Amino acid sequence: MSETGFVIPAAPQFDFERTVLSHGWRMLPPFSWESSSGTLTYVIQSAAGAVLRLRMRAVEGGAQVNSPDCPAPAPQEADEMQRAVKTMLNVDWDLRQFYAAMRAHEDYKWLEAERRGRILIAPSLWEDLAKVLLTTNCSWAQTVNMCRQLVKLGAPHPTVAGCYAFPSAERIASLDFNEFAAKVRAGYRSAYLYELARKVAAGEVDLEAWLALEADDFYRAVKSLKGFGDYAAGTVARMVGHFDKIAIDTAAHAMFAERHNGGVKGSAAEIKARYERFGRWRGLVLWMDIMRHYES
Repeated sequence: MSETGFVIPAAPQFDFERTVLSHGWRMLPPFSWESSSGTLTYVIQSAAGAVLRLRMRAVEGGAQVNSPDCPAPAPQEADEMQRAVKTMLNVDWDLRQFYAAMRAHEDYKWLEAERRGRILIAPSLWEDLAKVLLTTNCSWAQTVNMCRQLVKLGAPHPTVAGCYAFPSAERIASLDFNEFAAKVRAGYRSAYLYELARKVAAGEVDLEAWLALEADDFYRAVKSLKGFGDYAAGTVARMVGHFDKIAIDTAAHAMFAERHNGGVKGSAAEIKARYERFGRWRGLVLWMDIMRHYES
């Protein structure tokens, strides 16, 4: 790996910008998105403790990755970077079956034509769980603010002010709860997030093992956590490739009302009924509808 970085190869279905724009995570630190240059940045803390900026952009055949902080990383760091980027961009997802299924629905052929279907996620399930918890029962502006406060508890970049890696579960668990709650200002979510951090740090919850679970078992595991109901569990499940669960929130209601229900808010049951025809893909189709709606 040289100063020019490295390329993460991806399937022909892959579209870098569509993937980045597929999720609001691009707006939550330690992500940042520069639309003018098409550059996604993520701040990562390596296993050795180094805080590094990863800069990603589209190139032919995949994604180009550079780190201005580590132009010539050691093999272990290079491997960490590559695994993180592959996870964040979900480059290994094979969407051929998804697109084949969507060809049966004339009104959804745009999914394949626009190479949609991948979702931007964090490099760790811990971070995704924490961020999803911060989306519950609040506005997006509140989520952004809480996430900014949370990230300030992570390891700081050695030279760039205001730049932090996402705090590990161990870091959160090491803090006094009252100190943690006062800094993050997440209301009732603080207790749930702190408890999750404590369980992960103590080995009571093995998130890596969860990633190997079947869809229903994964969904039940997430729902077993305090603060994670149907919406949160369905959202996290979708982000790791389990698409059969419907996650309904205010964004789903707004999209459904405006695009499918004549401006009238529909019930959760009505939304579920509309997407039932997509079978095991229903959760992904719903999310792609939501994101396309917010682009328009």
